Amino acid sequence: MNVSLRVMRRVSCAARSQARIVAAALLSFGLVAGSVSLANAEGFAITEWSARGMALGGGAAGGMVARADDPSAVAYNPAGITQIPGTAMQLGMAVSALNFDVSRKYIGETVSTSNQVWPIPHFYVTHQLNDNWWFGLGTFTRYGLGSQFPDNWTKYSGEPGLQGALLSSGIKSVTLLSSTINPTIAYKINDMFSVSAGVSYTWGYLSLNEQYSTTPTFSYINNLPGSAQADTRIHAERGYAFGYNFGLHARFNDQWSAGLTYRASEDMTFKGQTRFRFSGDKTSIAALKQYMETCNADGKLSIPDVITLGVMYKPLPNLSFEGDVAYTVWSRYRNLTINMHSDRTPQFFEQKNWRDTWAFTFGVEYAPIDWLTLRAGFTYETSPLKDSNCYDYLVPSNGRNYYTLGAGFKYENWTLDLAYMYIDVRDINYRDRLGSQGGIPMVSTYEGRAHNSYAHNFGITLGYRF
Repeated sequence: MNVSLRVMRRVSCAARSQARIVAAALLSFGLVAGSVSLANAEGFAITEWSARGMALGGGAAGGMVARADDPSAVAYNPAGITQIPGTAMQLGMAVSALNFDVSRKYIGETVSTSNQVWPIPHFYVTHQLNDNWWFGLGTFTRYGLGSQFPDNWTKYSGEPGLQGALLSSGIKSVTLLSSTINPTIAYKINDMFSVSAGVSYTWGYLSLNEQYSTTPTFSYINNLPGSAQADTRIHAERGYAFGYNFGLHARFNDQWSAGLTYRASEDMTFKGQTRFRFSGDKTSIAALKQYMETCNADGKLSIPDVITLGVMYKPLPNLSFEGDVAYTVWSRYRNLTINMHSDRTPQFFEQKNWRDTWAFTFGVEYAPIDWLTLRAGFTYETSPLKDSNCYDYLVPSNGRNYYTLGAGFKYENWTLDLAYMYIDVRDINYRDRLGSQGGIPMVSTYEGRAHNSYAHNFGITLGYRF
């Protein structure tokens, strides 16, 4: 009887433990699906996929392509999950606090985006099916945007050379939320090589708030006594994209290992609606309404291919170094176009023509005692801009440096990883730009500069191995 009671208690404790883990997994998944994410890698990419990866340099490779020995390998290099026996899981959160100042030269006004804090959660689970096959599942955030500007920030103020514009347009705010779920399968060919293949489904939410303002030229041509503004909100909740990825991991001996991954490009399709809110002189509003009406809208966001390569050297059992390189095909991001289902409403169009970027990462990991591991890293990313000038405020991006630190703690089957990342973003120059939307000449950017740009990021990841 006593033996039966002990067995029942053990079964009950195990069931409660499994329930807690499942509940934590579901909670993490829910946080990922509803998270707000800000671009913290080059372009509008996000690479805060685990605290350990953040501490080892961050970036698209994260100092983890050749290591790939914990469940976050599902994001960094899924082929590496063959190094994880049994079942293991991780869940955690990164928090980003970004600042950048944008100044307009002609009016001498500066706006700051300080005090914006964004959560970026992640969750991973891996399971060994047999001696050769492993299954992994991850939910994490690969892309996102978030910035806001004050009213009338892009209002025309008599800049020389832009007098022919009928309207002035510019971003007031942008929010891009996305979450990716990535199941993957890995196969251990032999004691040296492993390969993986996976598919991904990304769903997203896009909200663009664009402000259009009439110029003196518009008022003169239409014989109007005043001016008017139109606040435009493009709102799309049904964004989705499918993709796939492959991985290769090689463990040559106890000292050397390497990894290679490829994540295919994705086209995220959005469908939503565009609404207008008018203000200003009534006669001018009536004239402006001839060009704009509430309508349905759709668009496509190109997500680039990413190729990563990493090599790790472990001269001592408790000391390792890894160098990684990531190549991102940002040249796929040619423009951002939102098609308006109305003959009167000009489509939203921003020319990009970015170039491909490189990221170089170096990370070091040292375990002075069994339960403590210290980490540090650095990443250098090149700029996607083809020259030193930028022509839209949507993504203030011109290359950046990452400086990272972190620590890992181990207790029995539990691990806790902490990370700090400082991102230094290089200054950006903006130039006056007069374009056309729907045949209407309008100002899209004004001369100025983005400066004092940086981010403080913090990460925490909790792991358990069964």
